[in-house]
Amino acid sequence: MAFATIQYFSRSLRKASSMNVVFPDDPETPRPYRAFYLLHGLSDDHSIWMRRTSIERYVSGLPLVVVMPDGGRGFYTNAAEGFAYEDDLIHDVVGLIDRTFPVKAEKSGRAIGGLSMGGYGAIKVALKHPNLFASANSHSGAVGFLRPRPGGGGLEPEFARIFGKSPAGGPEDPFAIVEKTDHGIIPALRLDCGRDDFLLAQNRAFHEHLNKLGIIHEYAEFPGGHEWGYWDEHVREAIAFHAKYLDIPIKK
Repeated sequence: MAFATIQYFSRSLRKASSMNVVFPDDPETPRPYRAFYLLHGLSDDHSIWMRRTSIERYVSGLPLVVVMPDGGRGFYTNAAEGFAYEDDLIHDVVGLIDRTFPVKAEKSGRAIGGLSMGGYGAIKVALKHPNLFASANSHSGAVGFLRPRPGGGGLEPEFARIFGKSPAGGPEDPFAIVEKTDHGIIPALRLDCGRDDFLLAQNRAFHEHLNKLGIIHEYAEFPGGHEWGYWDEHVREAIAFHAKYLDIPIKK
């Protein structure tokens, strides 16, 4: 596999940004490639998946381009006051990959996933734009971040500037989005979370919400917490999950 850091000007953010990309370097790898957009968490950047996991090794030999964009602390959302990180992802990042790499530039050629903030972003973006992605996965996702919390209290000022003061049930809340999305075109969904993860309750609640709506999906809990050992292990399962919907054979 080959690796590149791409510096580009994001018209959505109105600033320079970066993404890391892993892509096939074997001329015998069949084209068009598929694309897997892999999103980082709140405290990280576009470099973190390469530094903390063996993602390049896990996709070695596959006709797959792994795209790791920089989402700042923006929750892959067009902020009420701030940057348009959702537009950056779906227009600037996906658009640049579609134009630059020999990828299948349609729904059946794209998957999206992420961890924590990125898990929220992957599920949210896939549900809001169901014609863009064949499948979406979340590791330890903050999927219930916008829902009412035990004991009350609103979002911290940083996040209220992104989502507004009353975001529960709104256009960025996955619980509400999935109720309004045509269930016939929802991408294939997979969620997993560690049993010692502080976001476990959110993931269980979203899993039950999907069940009540009759939306078929994969859900799994494993030993572990909110840490890189867990994500490095289970991203391999996410790759196998996406491969089914991107029509990529996985060698066993």
